[in-house]
Amino acid sequence: MLHGVLDPQPGQLAFALFDDGKLLGKKICIMQPRDASNLPLFVEESLAECGYDLQSVHYWSFGSGPGSFTFLRVVSALGAGWAAANTDFHFRCIPGALAMAKCLDLAEGESGGILYDGRNKEILFFGVKKENGKLFASGEDKIIPGADAAEFFAGKNIKLAAFAKDAAVLRGFLGEQANLLIAEADLSA
Repeated sequence: MLHGVLDPQPGQLAFALFDDGKLLGKKICIMQPRDASNLPLFVEESLAECGYDLQSVHYWSFGSGPGSFTFLRVVSALGAGWAAANTDFHFRCIPGALAMAKCLDLAEGESGGILYDGRNKEILFFGVKKENGKLFASGEDKIIPGADAAEFFAGKNIKLAAFAKDAAVLRGFLGEQANLLIAEADLSA
């Protein structure tokens, strides 16, 4: 069974295609909000590179953020349009932060966090934990004013991950001592 993934990430869109859990292909497209009209073409071309077309893929997972609200809405609208045109089409939304959390390599019972530049002198924090061998949202989601970030993370011994694009801003708020791993999301999560 084919399963597609579209994850709007800071400044880019991640695509992946799986067949019964086996990765067939993945691709990143640098995309700003003004480029949203390119989204259907990017998906069509990415599927073609894997030897498929849109009608072949009936199951999709969409990243639901954190991220640009405009970009998240555009991806959701695309999925809603596909679903309206094809009753065999099924999709779900999952936090894109969970895909990135795989890079934290958390031990059983361990917690971590994914950080995003909130673009307004703030940090978006998405807490994750590992239970029964799987990653879950911890329920600790916060918008942290940059000036309060060092205090918020003081004494917390958790692993943190962020996109390279956000690293300089986040380190400015956190300082170099923060346990911040710069990584790319793993679409196989």
